[in-house]
Amino acid sequence: MTKASSLMALALPLLLTGCNGAMVGNVIVLGVTFGIFFGTLRLGRTGTDATRSEAPASSTAGRS
Repeated sequence: MTKASSLMALALPLLLTGCNGAMVGNVIVLGVTFGIFFGTLRLGRTGTDATRSEAPASSTAGRS
């Protein structure tokens, strides 16, 4: 099956529901929600090294 025909096969049930776009709107909002969630998880990561940075010991040694 080609990409276009599989897209049509997935979209056909949504179009036949006749909910005036309510189902499509809900799917779009769900996609945006997942995008925001996974985008937030990726914030601050550089490459494959996602280790947590720690403050050097000398910056906290002299405080009273």
